[in-house]
Amino acid sequence: MDHPSKNLIVLAMISLVVTCGKKEKVKITGSETMHHMMDIIASDYMKKKRKVSVDVKGGGSAEGIEELVRGQTNIALSSRGLIDRELLDLEKQGKIGQIVIAYDGTAIITHPENKVDKINLHSASDLFSGIISNWKELGGDDLPVQILIRNDKSGTAYYFREHILRKKDLGEEEFRKNRFNDFAKTSKIVKDNDEMADFISGNKGAVGYMGMGSAEVDAKDKVKPLKYSKTEKDEPVIASIENVYNRKYRLARPLYMIYITNSGNKIDEFVSFVTSEEGQLSIRKSGYLRSTLPEVEVKGYANRK
Repeated sequence: MDHPSKNLIVLAMISLVVTCGKKEKVKITGSETMHHMMDIIASDYMKKKRKVSVDVKGGGSAEGIEELVRGQTNIALSSRGLIDRELLDLEKQGKIGQIVIAYDGTAIITHPENKVDKINLHSASDLFSGIISNWKELGGDDLPVQILIRNDKSGTAYYFREHILRKKDLGEEEFRKNRFNDFAKTSKIVKDNDEMADFISGNKGAVGYMGMGSAEVDAKDKVKPLKYSKTEKDEPVIASIENVYNRKYRLARPLYMIYITNSGNKIDEFVSFVTSEEGQLSIRKSGYLRSTLPEVEVKGYANRK
């Protein structure tokens, strides 16, 4: 028969192993534009914090915000700011943290063999609303246009509808005149950027949109981003970190991380990592523009004062 003290030692060791193996979990939900970026950040964070497990799920900006309201996620990712209704719902949970962690240029993407290589706001509005239905109207081949869009939970779809279809970037008067414009009824809805890229790569007449990081990193071999300009007089430029930083690419927007500030240390520590130099380098690695200046630039500026 085993000695009682030996049994107690074995049980204590098992308990210690179980306790040591248990990880704190951080759940993150939302923007498909930010999904790949956050996967990279989470991976880098978990290498640093071995006792934390970070689970990243997409679904769209609205999905992330809805789950945060219901207490089903710790952090929501959104490619748009909170609307009034969402603010009211979240304020019931506590004080809201809404921080910009990166900047994105929304890329208009086509098949790599499409002869059209540039587009302006007016033409893009006509294209996605169905007024332009053949690529020959834009100087391309005689080929029907197949529009791809994300669903209503997508922050990018919301942004694209407001700024392109309804021409918000051309001023308040244009925005009022076009406030009922919407995507063509023949548009095909896809669930995420991967499905959009796969469809476009197999269909020469297809056109869609996605964040520049996704277009230049994840879908680089499947799609071709078009050069974009606000008007015909402006220089068309590609969506890139440099062009967004220099404000040459005008279809650009901030990307948000939203959370309840009294959610505990594990959330505070993760937020601190994302906004740190290390976290911002992870964002740069994913193909997006960081939200803060590099530390070397900040220090250099301070030394000159």
